[in-house]
Amino acid sequence: MKMEWTEKTWIVATCGRGCAEVLKGELRALGYEPQDVSATSVGVEGTLRDAMRLNLWLRTANRVLFEVGGFEIDSADDLYAAVRELPWEQWLRPDAPFHVHGVAQHPSIRDPRFAVLRCKDAIADRFVDRTGARPDSTSTPDGASCVALYWKDQSAQLFIDTSGAPLSHRGYRWRAWVAPLRETLAASILLEAGWGRNGAEAFIGPMCGSGTLAIEAAWIVQNRAPGLDREDYAFLRLNGVDAAAWQALKAEARAKFVAAPRTWIAASDVDAQAIACARENAERAGVDRLIRFHTCDFRDTPLPKPPALVLMNPEYGERMGAEERLVALYESIGTYFKDKCQGLRALVFTGNLPLSRKISLHPVRRVAMWNGDIECRLLEYDIYEGTRDARLIRKHGGAGSPPQ
Repeated sequence: MKMEWTEKTWIVATCGRGCAEVLKGELRALGYEPQDVSATSVGVEGTLRDAMRLNLWLRTANRVLFEVGGFEIDSADDLYAAVRELPWEQWLRPDAPFHVHGVAQHPSIRDPRFAVLRCKDAIADRFVDRTGARPDSTSTPDGASCVALYWKDQSAQLFIDTSGAPLSHRGYRWRAWVAPLRETLAASILLEAGWGRNGAEAFIGPMCGSGTLAIEAAWIVQNRAPGLDREDYAFLRLNGVDAAAWQALKAEARAKFVAAPRTWIAASDVDAQAIACARENAERAGVDRLIRFHTCDFRDTPLPKPPALVLMNPEYGERMGAEERLVALYESIGTYFKDKCQGLRALVFTGNLPLSRKISLHPVRRVAMWNGDIECRLLEYDIYEGTRDARLIRKHGGAGSPPQ
């Protein structure tokens, strides 16, 4: 029989390292009570409809996982037996291939891929036993029903991966510039920076590259559900999925959408090809009319009056260029902040902490976030009139010191 999916279970939203607190804030805003799961995941209770809603609205999550089984095991054979006992033929459509991914940390497992293979075999053998036919499996989540395994020590959990392809695949970035930020990371940076809390605040993104930060900033002020126009989710290939509920969730999201918010958003890059790429991406995202694009050196980017947020993601020296030539760039960022950004909030996201010190300003806040396997920092500066070195200003109480 087909599964109704109306019972509550454990739903886990995964995220990049350092983004869990922002993800928890999103979940609270959507009316859920988030609980810590790990450094890269947050859990809530809910039904499959809740999982659909989270796929639609979460900006910072990579995947939404719907738990269907948990057990104590001590070997790959135990895993196979436990997985085969679950009613996969009730959950997964036989006309779609299935994909299994996951992690396994157990003394008996040298390679997590072996655990994934045993899980895949168990699902296929269950289908043969109950239906007489073996379903196709695939190595990618595209167009597939998806299953996720998490096995650590003697504890294992099985999830329906309701997302399939990662939620960072928004659909607007067909052509990327050099070393682009993942969309979910860009949204995490913006929400961590407090973007969208003050409706009067403007956004300026110098060194915009593919334009991801500016596009995600525009979607936030539009209150646009990031998954609204994405066509494919793995949950659509589940038996008994409530298609009418999914259409209702999308209709509700469209009703909350603000097409033309009165918010200043600007992005600039010295490379005309980068700006062309960013414009194309913004057009596909439907926000090209909301973003002012400028081809110029970052120091010449037009700035509005306060309140405004200036957010920069300069080169790290990890993947782009030699670190030595970046010293002058980071020094010039500090000069730019001091000379042109008085009264604004200025933030830098970088994976090179030694270089960040060349900015020569003391950040009022530092947040550790990871860009893939690169440990980064989001550094926030309050730039006051007359700022030179915030530490000296506060120490001596000079002009332009922040209020206590």
